[in-house]
Amino acid sequence: MDNGFGSAQHWRRLRMIQSVWPIGVVVVGALSGPCSGAAEGRQNSAPRLAVPEFSTPGGVNTNGLAVRLTASTSSGVVRYTLDGSDPTAASPQYSGPIEIVDTTLLKARVFEAHSADNPTVSQTYIMMEPDLAGFSSNLPLVIIDSFGQSIPHEQKVPVSARFIDAKGARSTLAGPADFAGRGDLNVRGRSSLRYPKHSYHLQTKDETHHPLNVALLGFPKESDWILYAPYPDKTLMRDVLAYELSNRIGRYASRTRFVEVFVNESGGRLAQRHYQGVYVLEEKIKRGENRVDIRKLRPEDNTEPNIAGGYIIKKDHTDQGKMQEGVFSLLGPFPPATPPGFHSSQGNPFFYVEPKAEEITAQQKAWLRRYINTFERVLSGDHFDDPKTGYAAYIDPDSFIDHHLLVELTKNIDGFRFSTFYYMDRGGKLGMGPIWDWNLSFGNANGKEGWIPEGWYWPQLDDQQYSWFRRLFEDPDFAQNYTDRWGELRTNQFAIANIHARIDQMAELLDEAQARNYRRWRILGQNVGPNTYVGRTFSDEVNWMKRWIQTRIEWIDRQFIAAPSFSLKAGAVARGSKLELRAPTGKTYYTLDGSDPRGRGGVVSPAARLYSSAVVLNDAAAVFCRARQENRWSYPAFAKFAVAKPASITGH
Repeated sequence: MDNGFGSAQHWRRLRMIQSVWPIGVVVVGALSGPCSGAAEGRQNSAPRLAVPEFSTPGGVNTNGLAVRLTASTSSGVVRYTLDGSDPTAASPQYSGPIEIVDTTLLKARVFEAHSADNPTVSQTYIMMEPDLAGFSSNLPLVIIDSFGQSIPHEQKVPVSARFIDAKGARSTLAGPADFAGRGDLNVRGRSSLRYPKHSYHLQTKDETHHPLNVALLGFPKESDWILYAPYPDKTLMRDVLAYELSNRIGRYASRTRFVEVFVNESGGRLAQRHYQGVYVLEEKIKRGENRVDIRKLRPEDNTEPNIAGGYIIKKDHTDQGKMQEGVFSLLGPFPPATPPGFHSSQGNPFFYVEPKAEEITAQQKAWLRRYINTFERVLSGDHFDDPKTGYAAYIDPDSFIDHHLLVELTKNIDGFRFSTFYYMDRGGKLGMGPIWDWNLSFGNANGKEGWIPEGWYWPQLDDQQYSWFRRLFEDPDFAQNYTDRWGELRTNQFAIANIHARIDQMAELLDEAQARNYRRWRILGQNVGPNTYVGRTFSDEVNWMKRWIQTRIEWIDRQFIAAPSFSLKAGAVARGSKLELRAPTGKTYYTLDGSDPRGRGGVVSPAARLYSSAVVLNDAAAVFCRARQENRWSYPAFAKFAVAKPASITGH
């Protein structure tokens, strides 16, 4: 349940002035004021602090180094460590060159009799075997070193991280770093823990071990990152493709970059055996201006209006423990005083994400639970579909529709049930998203009929898994908005040709790195759960997914009534032109003033006309039409026509 937010103590700590050197050194000094979490530079009024100077910058090398340390002041002595600890007055005093032969974290600090505030400065020297000197990639490279510590799942360990991005050229291990610094790392995931290729959560830190916001590989500044390891997804791209589709339809999902990763947790020199293959750098879901953009809910925000946001909650696996009396009783790290979630009145389980379980106040818990319970009561009531007092007063229906479409388009068999997030800004309504964890999608699933491109996924779920949607679809207007949104997206973001083109671009980008990935992980041609299709090559896997997507979209298309088509192109037409409306099924209703021929609840609008013969265009018209079959309506077709004025006739 750790979502990377700093603790309350972190948010209240003193401001730490952080200057990140291009060579990977972090210098930190203390000043008064609130903590921003980002590097900010010194204030002019601050006293100059003594720092050690390194003769050789940190970086990646093949040959041994002799590093010299000097103090920036003649009144101080330099003390250093090589084991990752901070230098103290008992640490070795620098007296001569320090020989570096293996990967080493060298920390140093100037000690003066009159000053106890001098900052610690560190440099990471990554020593690699000579056979890696020529390693290069068209993707960014990432080097993680834990200095001999095994990287666990439950706890984080300190690491040095180096991100190398040649920005259009080829990235090399010894190339200049986009970021070089410190962080905490742990293995993340649940079912993926059974795979040998692990995903990681990285939190970038400053020298005082506080979160440090950085702009990794061009992303907006933040401190929490995911290195996602695609393993049974042999296209390597399902998460990336889904997140991009979400962003393209206007719903924030994590930004992504393909990278190649080395992880050294055995100590010594960086070697070929530390190559872990192709990963995806992803933004971790959290509150923030460039992520889930909702207001910060603080401990003192316990009354209206401030208590009304912002919140992030999620549905996820509940087998971590048992639910008792409406709260979680976990076997994990959460003490009874800080239950990590709650059950709603209809039995839907939710986890706290923002604020975290250990930070959210009792008043905020009560307010949030009361809000959701009220929504559920209204949703189950007789007037649930009232546009002012019904469910629409409590949730953002459009976000629910978009989320549902993304799950069904991709047939993500974890969708609706697990890793399902909801958010609520102050003064706003409950929204659904962002999407997360999309590896069991696009046919890569051996359960819930996920490998079959035909058939809806949702009927296989119970009411707790498929929270609220069955009732929402009983509102004909919600169902129609769903239909209309599908028709809108199919013309652009969900167009098969557009999705296939993007897949081809990613396949070309990955072509070189995937070969290295599958030399490291020899799983092509082998069934790795949850595979149903097993291709012999990377291209086989990509092409199968493309065929699956095409079949899936074509099947979904057939579940809706197709909109009528126009015999004339929108724009200027001659006076008296005849417009034919052609619908493959049902009756066609239209208006000429741009209003919807479908009225609220699915009735025919009083302004609508039943199409029976060609419409003669003598005046400008905004034609809005739908096909209707029994009580079902198609998504709309709309076009504006301007009627050209007749040419003037001059007399003889």
